[in-house]
Amino acid sequence: MHIRTALVALPGLVLAAVGLTHPQFLDASTAHHWRDMHIALAFVFPLLAAAVWVLLDSSPPLIRWAGRVAAFAYAVLYGALDTIAGVGGGAMAIAQNGRTAVVDPLFDVGNALGTPGAWCFLVASVLLVVGVALRVGWKSAPGGVVLVFGAYLFLDSHIYWPKGVVAMTCFAVGLAALSFVDPKPRAGATPRR
Repeated sequence: MHIRTALVALPGLVLAAVGLTHPQFLDASTAHHWRDMHIALAFVFPLLAAAVWVLLDSSPPLIRWAGRVAAFAYAVLYGALDTIAGVGGGAMAIAQNGRTAVVDPLFDVGNALGTPGAWCFLVASVLLVVGVALRVGWKSAPGGVVLVFGAYLFLDSHIYWPKGVVAMTCFAVGLAALSFVDPKPRAGATPRR
């Protein structure tokens, strides 16, 4: 297995594993785990964008840059969701000894940013699949279908069990499959600009 293939799969696998522990509800009993988990996830969610960014390298310039802009927008917007609703919501629930109405505006703002962020990831995923398909043809279909299906599930699932865990697993499998069928250009090959 190529190291790049393993590395692009890793964020999805980590997120799927963490999703198995994600509380379904924020309350006094889950607030510490909720906050601490989202602090850790702040370092992992952007790695999905990095994986897409790297795999777009061999795509035509228009697809490559549009996909990278979408991946960047996902990283910023979804990172804001996790910071505001995840870290902030958890911290407020700790301070309030449970989820109260004080936390609701944090979830409202976080979701207002996270939803377009998830849509940006879907756009970046579709552009990645198109870019890889232009290079390798139908070999991209299995990984592409899995990745786009995961991105569709991600639109309203975060990493909650079961749908979100399935979405993250699809990211790992889809990104790895696309990396495998579209290997990095060999040394000495002229890179696309």
